[in-house]
Amino acid sequence: MTVTLAGPPLRAWQREAFDAWVAADRSAVVEAVTGTGKTTLGIAAAADAVARGMNVLVVVPGIELLDQWHRAIRRALPDTPIGRRGGGYADTFRGKRILVSTVQSAISRSAPRTLGPTLLVADEVHRYGALTFSRLLTESFSERIGLTATFERSDDGVERHLLPYFRTVINGCDYERGHADGILAPVRVMLVAVPFDEIEAAEYQEFDELARKLRGDLINKFGCADESFGEFMRDVQLLSGGESAEGSTWAARKYLYAFSKRRSLLAECRGKLEALRGLGAVLKETGQALTFSETKDSSRAAAEVLLEEGVLAAPFTSDLKRSDRARLLTEFKNGTITTLVAPKVLDEGVDVPEADVGIILASSKSRRQMIQRMGRVIRPKSDGRPASFLVMFAENTSEDPQNGAHGTFLEQLTGIASEVVTVAPEEAPALLREWMQVTSHTPGDLSPSSEASRPAESRVDSRAADDVVAIAHRLVEDDAPEEDFVTGSEHAEIGRVLRAVGESGTVDDFDTVLACLSILEPRQVSVLVMRYGLGGEQPKRQAEIGARLGVSSSQVSRIERTAIEYLGDTIAGELLSDVMVRMETV
Repeated sequence: MTVTLAGPPLRAWQREAFDAWVAADRSAVVEAVTGTGKTTLGIAAAADAVARGMNVLVVVPGIELLDQWHRAIRRALPDTPIGRRGGGYADTFRGKRILVSTVQSAISRSAPRTLGPTLLVADEVHRYGALTFSRLLTESFSERIGLTATFERSDDGVERHLLPYFRTVINGCDYERGHADGILAPVRVMLVAVPFDEIEAAEYQEFDELARKLRGDLINKFGCADESFGEFMRDVQLLSGGESAEGSTWAARKYLYAFSKRRSLLAECRGKLEALRGLGAVLKETGQALTFSETKDSSRAAAEVLLEEGVLAAPFTSDLKRSDRARLLTEFKNGTITTLVAPKVLDEGVDVPEADVGIILASSKSRRQMIQRMGRVIRPKSDGRPASFLVMFAENTSEDPQNGAHGTFLEQLTGIASEVVTVAPEEAPALLREWMQVTSHTPGDLSPSSEASRPAESRVDSRAADDVVAIAHRLVEDDAPEEDFVTGSEHAEIGRVLRAVGESGTVDDFDTVLACLSILEPRQVSVLVMRYGLGGEQPKRQAEIGARLGVSSSQVSRIERTAIEYLGDTIAGELLSDVMVRMETV
């Protein structure tokens, strides 16, 4: 049986990586930066397996990727029966040769058994180094290929789970190769040094010194791991839930509090918002921009600042309905909205249209996260122009490149960037204007920034634009409706764990959950305890909680979602997932 891919032939790096995977007995992880075509390589491996009479299970970490992979496979292999599992779909291998599944569905008790020899295609494979998700990695898959932009984790999941299973790592396509092959656009990088104000600087110094001292105590006095930050945080989380008379519990809780406050100060630095405001006039005249923040609240604040400057901006956050997300991406592609502001939801798993400018408001020490964000911007432009990438950082903090932030990432960028500069906030707008070659124009001018020069599908009537602006303002205001429990979020699983523990958890389950909650603000803890019945009472609705706390139902909803998102973005999320696994196997 011969299976042929519809569409263009494989790129050179894809063919080389495919051949290397075959030479490695069809068991390897392929690392290739975002935007270079990992999905196509995975589909080629799937087509190869189907041609040899095998079945294929494609595993993805989220529903957006579930739909994207399903569409891509149907386009490339129109004659091959394909099914989906997760996100409301419950297909099995019966009558299907390829099954695309979320990892949650693939490791559940009801997951369909493979029928005969099966290839595992593990997208965003670094995710499956987590203890819970590593249950996917079984010997029932005779062949396996993992795909990732960066094969690394903050814990030891790569060494403990992934490398023993996949055995080989193939360097598929890095920045330099992608740039040389014309897959990635040329890029300019601007580092924008933003100062704290006096109050922020004093608070940051206080919490930074406290966190550093407590980290040393936790490692040297109480035995927390020091080689991996992820392992260190896991140890701290466990200590924080104890009742040690020797001070370890107190030290762990104080460290988590200081760590959280320091993170919030960096994410919500007022100078970054003012620097973004200064860029508004340029962003208003130029093409599409993606702005990356740390939290949903900071995403809304940034979108509001840009809207005030006349930029058609909207927050793109995990609590939006899937239909709202899809509409925003469509409007972004069409040019009705010109800037999306997002926390981590755009880092992985979302097919983002082409953007000209990327702005990082909350810098990250994670090389993986920065590479994911970079890949959203440096895809080739239709007219061959360079991409512009701006990284804002608070001076003299852990974000500052002078203190080692983004070291490996910036070294890679330097190899392909035509320009890497560090500027003050007041210098950034003029330099970005120069990079984008934005000039003022009169009606009828056919400059790149004029309405007449835009493609027909990008032009919108004023009524449509007004509608989208109204939607953007509504999303910024975030007047959340009453809900039973958090749904539709990439971290909705956390809410499911909390609810299950509240209903039928053991003493050990409660201890683990309360230890995880200790990293939150007191009001967030109160809301979650009441919402999910973690205090021995029946779960309460948002209106009842609001009456007790003296806030509105929408504020309770916002507090709940923010807390669950934060838990899901930390090592606490994996600890809570482990609780659910324990409960399901009892």
